[in-house]
Amino acid sequence: MMNFDDNDFNFSDDGNFEFETKLEKLKKFPLYIKAMELLETVDALSASMSKEDSDLYSAILRESAMMIPPKIAGAYGSDNWLICMQNASIIRYHAQYLVTSTTGLLNFTSTDKNYIKVMRDDLKEFRKLFIAWVNTFDKLNKQDSDTWGLFK
Repeated sequence: MMNFDDNDFNFSDDGNFEFETKLEKLKKFPLYIKAMELLETVDALSASMSKEDSDLYSAILRESAMMIPPKIAGAYGSDNWLICMQNASIIRYHAQYLVTSTTGLLNFTSTDKNYIKVMRDDLKEFRKLFIAWVNTFDKLNKQDSDTWGLFK
């Protein structure tokens, strides 16, 4: 049985856990900010769709947009290379799905083309920030091996 005391937890001066500080830093992280903006763009785009188009596309677009911020949060500030790579792969998958979806939306729906352009522009900005972030992973701790053999 383990005994815990106050030294086992990292409290700030006001008695709150350290994660509040990390949350505040995350909310200022450019990639996270852009991910949240992307979610807002997807919501606005969905609101501009006809009922029929919305029924076909909105839920899946929103699902992909909603997966990105928590995956960024899960890797943000981690010193574990494997966790960062796993989350980055999931983020890339969902962002790429959104990119691909814009072509279908342009060609097969009556969705407002301006919203699609805004979404594409947001995704281009997101991609640039994402690449810069992933390039920082080389400095991380690679001690945990990937038992599935995907990341080496």
